[in-house]
Amino acid sequence: MKSAWNEVQPNHIYQVFKSLPLTEEGNDGLLHLYQPIIGSHAMALYYALLGDEEDQHENEFAHIDVLNALNLGLPDFLMARKHLEGVGLLSVFMKEDPEFGKIFLYQLEEPLHPQAFLKDEVYSYLLWNVVGERKFNQIVERFKPKKVDTSAYREITSSFSDVYGALNEESFVRKSSKLEQISKDYEVNGKTLQLEDQLDWNFLIDIAKKKFIAESNFTPEFRKQLLLYHNLYGFDELTLVNMMAEVVSLSDGQVDSKALAKYMNQQSKTRPQKQAVAQLSPDDQTRRFNTLKQSGFSEMDLELVQMSEETAPVDFLQAIKREKHSFVTDSESWLLKSLVEKSPLPNSVINVLMHYVLVIQKNSTLQANFVNKIATDWSEIGIKSPEAAIQHVRQLVKESKEKVKRPRTPYKQQPVRKETLPDWVDNPTEEVEDPVMLARIQKNMQEYLESKEGEK
Repeated sequence: MKSAWNEVQPNHIYQVFKSLPLTEEGNDGLLHLYQPIIGSHAMALYYALLGDEEDQHENEFAHIDVLNALNLGLPDFLMARKHLEGVGLLSVFMKEDPEFGKIFLYQLEEPLHPQAFLKDEVYSYLLWNVVGERKFNQIVERFKPKKVDTSAYREITSSFSDVYGALNEESFVRKSSKLEQISKDYEVNGKTLQLEDQLDWNFLIDIAKKKFIAESNFTPEFRKQLLLYHNLYGFDELTLVNMMAEVVSLSDGQVDSKALAKYMNQQSKTRPQKQAVAQLSPDDQTRRFNTLKQSGFSEMDLELVQMSEETAPVDFLQAIKREKHSFVTDSESWLLKSLVEKSPLPNSVINVLMHYVLVIQKNSTLQANFVNKIATDWSEIGIKSPEAAIQHVRQLVKESKEKVKRPRTPYKQQPVRKETLPDWVDNPTEEVEDPVMLARIQKNMQEYLESKEGEK
C-alpha cells in the first residue's frame, strides 16, 4: 500500500523556485480566497517554501527542517503539499540522484488575481462550498472591481497616434524578432486547478437521455461543472444523472445549473462517511502480513488482501467479469454504487465480498438480495478489513460443515435453539481462495488498469 514514506522522506533534499516575487494581489488572494479551500497547513507550507526561495545563503534544504519548522508529521506535510498542487499553487518535480536519492524541485506558482479567481466558476464554487453563502457574498463585494458612472460625461481621451504619431514601420520590422523573443522571455504560465476527466461522457449522456434530460445541456461549461462534482465528491456517471433528474424541467429537458449546484451541495453533506483506512508504512505493512501468515493466512490470501486494498471496487468487479468472460450488468453497477455509498464497509471489504460471491460461490452475477444480506451481516458484526472478512467466511464454512456432520437427535429430544449461521452460507467449500482464478484476476486487473491509463 502506498504511504507518505513511499513518496518523500525527511532526509530527501528539495529546492524551491518562483519565477517572480509574490505580488500584493497574490498575497491577498492567498489569505482570503485560497486559505479557506487549502487549509492552514497548506497555507503555512506555501509561505515556508516562499521563505526558502528568498534565502540568499542556501538553495538546498532537507524536508526534516520544514517538518520541524511547521511542527508537521510526514503524512500531514504530504497532504498539505497535495492541497497546494491540487489548486495550482505548486508544481512538483523529482529526480533520482545516485548519491542523495530523490531530489525535489518545488516550483511555487503565483496565486490568481482575486478578480480572476472569482471570475472562474470552479474556484468560486469551491470557495462558496467551504465558507457558505453569507461569507462568500462578503468576499465577492470586497474584491468586486470599482466602477464609475461616466454617463454624464463625454470622453475626450487622446489616442496614441494623436500624441506620438505613427510608428516607424521599417524600424519596427527590423527589431521585431528581438521583441518577440523578449515577449516569450516574459511569459509566465501560471497553473490553475486541473480537473481529472475520468467520466465516460458517451455513457453519461446516453443514460441522461433515457431520463428525459436533453443532450443540449452538455455544453463545455456544464461538463466542467459535472467534472467538478465528480472530482470533489466522487460522484460517478449514474449518480450525476440521478441528481440531474431531480432538477430537470419536464417541459423541455433542461437542467438548472444553479439548482443542481444547490442539490449537489446538500447531497454531499448527507452522504454517509466511511471511516478512513489508515495508511501503513512499508515496515508496518510487512509486520502486518507476517502476523497474518503466522495466523494461517496463505500467500494467496495475502495477495487477495493487497489486491482488495489497492483496487477500486468498480475495477475489481470488472477484472473478475473479464476473467469469467462476462460483463458488468446495469443492475450490478447500481448495486455496487449503493454498497459503496451507503454501507459502512470499506471498499476493500466490498471487494472481498464480491470475490466470495462470484469466485468462491461461483455465481454468475451479483444478486441484490443475496449481496445486501451479506453486507448487512458484515456491517452488523463490524468487519473493517479484508483479512477479517476472509477469516469470518472461513469460520462460517467450518461451522457449517461441522453442523452437517453432527448426528441428529430424535425430534422430541432436539432442543430448540436459535440458528446462528446466516442463510447465505450455502454449499461450503474448503478454501476461500482459488489460486488459479485469483492469479488470472490479478493479471486481468493489471491489464484493465493499464488500458484505462492509456485512454487518458
